[in-house]
Amino acid sequence: MVGQLVCVREKGRGRGEPVELGPLAALRWTVYAPKGLAPWRLRRRLRKAERALIRAGAGRVILGPDFPWADRLTLLRPVDPLPMLRACADVLALGALAAEGVSPHRGRVALSAPRLCPELEGAAERLCPLVRGLVIDAPGGEDYARYLQAKFGLPVSPVMAGADVTAAFGPGGGRWGRCVELYDGGTLNGLALAAEGLDLPTDCAGQVLALLWERGEVKRDALRVCLADSAP
Repeated sequence: MVGQLVCVREKGRGRGEPVELGPLAALRWTVYAPKGLAPWRLRRRLRKAERALIRAGAGRVILGPDFPWADRLTLLRPVDPLPMLRACADVLALGALAAEGVSPHRGRVALSAPRLCPELEGAAERLCPLVRGLVIDAPGGEDYARYLQAKFGLPVSPVMAGADVTAAFGPGGGRWGRCVELYDGGTLNGLALAAEGLDLPTDCAGQVLALLWERGEVKRDALRVCLADSAP
């Protein structure tokens, strides 16, 4: 069981109803918060909602579109798609190449970050057998590029060479072609992750997919990249 919290900006009494979020059984709780609601009343309504979801067996919570109080929840941890997106940077980079009409064996991918991180290194090593070349735009990237060339024999180009697409693990750094930004406040620039055979709810698809990924119920080879407005 997973919980879902949605916000309605009008008067009403909080209530729950069972729903299906794709393959997940969920209890959706509506928090009514009309304009001018006193802060103490809002705190009480949020705490009531969390307790009701916990009593129903929810261990995690999926937030409805534009739910504004994620940082005020104290009992339930919202599902965050970002760790899944960072772990799947290689899938997203290949999807960005496809969206640009560039085949992987002709495409160069830039991986940009404020520092080398496990997600960047994992993406680089998975991409090496598949793409024409890589650009590592991060402090320490030159040494890591030499390691990749020695291990995989793949040309790792200097930053000045540019790339067809970019996967960025932090703000700053270079941006070439279509960029997927894998950090808080970043954007996938019109792309979305989906999974073969899964019909996901449009208003919280990323959170549902992330929870299935956390549980090990969706594997990397089932993931695909689509345009956000055509995501299932």
